[in-house]
Amino acid sequence: MIMIKKYALNKIAVATLCLILLGMFYFIPTSANIETNVEENKNKTKENVVYLLDEDNYVSRVTTFYDEKDITEDIKKKLDILINGNEDINEFYPLIPKTTKINSVKVDKDSVYIDFNKDILKVNKYLEESMIESIVYTLTEINGIEKIYITIDQEKLTKLPNSNKGLPYPLTRNIGINKEYNITSFDNIDKTTVFFLKENNDESYFVPVTKISNVEAEKIDIIIEELKSSVNAQNNLNGYITDNVELVSFNKTDDKMDLVFNSYIFTDNKILESVEYVISKSIFENYDVNEVTFSSEDKENIDTIKKGDNMNLNSISNNEIINNKNSKNNQNNKQEENNNITPENTEENNTTNEDTITNKYNY
Repeated sequence: MIMIKKYALNKIAVATLCLILLGMFYFIPTSANIETNVEENKNKTKENVVYLLDEDNYVSRVTTFYDEKDITEDIKKKLDILINGNEDINEFYPLIPKTTKINSVKVDKDSVYIDFNKDILKVNKYLEESMIESIVYTLTEINGIEKIYITIDQEKLTKLPNSNKGLPYPLTRNIGINKEYNITSFDNIDKTTVFFLKENNDESYFVPVTKISNVEAEKIDIIIEELKSSVNAQNNLNGYITDNVELVSFNKTDDKMDLVFNSYIFTDNKILESVEYVISKSIFENYDVNEVTFSSEDKENIDTIKKGDNMNLNSISNNEIINNKNSKNNQNNKQEENNNITPENTEENNTTNEDTITNKYNY
């Protein structure tokens, strides 16, 4: 009887020990797993989109990277770049005066409330509107943020400091950016923001331009025509769409836009990434859709771009850029032959641009 009890106790002890060892094996990570997790956390960085001034005075969408934090810290990091710039993107220039201090940042649902000190009012008179555009477009790149409110030492900034132009609150992307006007009256004014591509030291970046006009047309038609325009190409704004490309039809259903082009949309039997990017980015800015599908009259669903996709501009090959430039240059030469630009207008335009560049950074 004693032997049986001892045998039973031994079996219980062995079983308990096995359970303990199994628990340690499954629930306590090995050193290899610990090292992997630490390494993953070290490399957890986030794309940081900001809008800075390029050498042609366009407020441009540029990207850097930083450690992912909470949303308030993300906003402060973005604002710091808008004030002090960033060594990774030193070809672009911040628009907020460098002595500006951020007193506070508050996030409430889809709104951001920023309080600056009075030094922000020292902004150059030529750049004050661009500065507001830079702030609004930078912060509304954050998912879920749509409205911006700005105060100066707790007092609402109701107008631009130099021109006294009123600011419409809440500040949203509807204010436009790099605005160009083509209006003949104050009736039926509409805005369409088109995203172009530019290059700087072999790096591509987006430049959004808000076209303000009385043209009664569907926004997608305006987008395609602007991207084809040789006038925009002369201003170093590349749409990469040749003049013989035609949008045959489009269909918007729920959160999707289907586009059908003629065969000239193809280059070497494919649609170039640069073409897909400028069209998709422009559509996402003007339509409440999350997906754009490209088709031709002969081929359906050739490619799809989703709103959350990472449009890797670095993947655009040099050959693609060169081919697009050559095609556009041919169109530009034809356009220049047909343009009759008077010496007076040329001189006036050059003087205005020179004044703007001269005063660009004088805070």
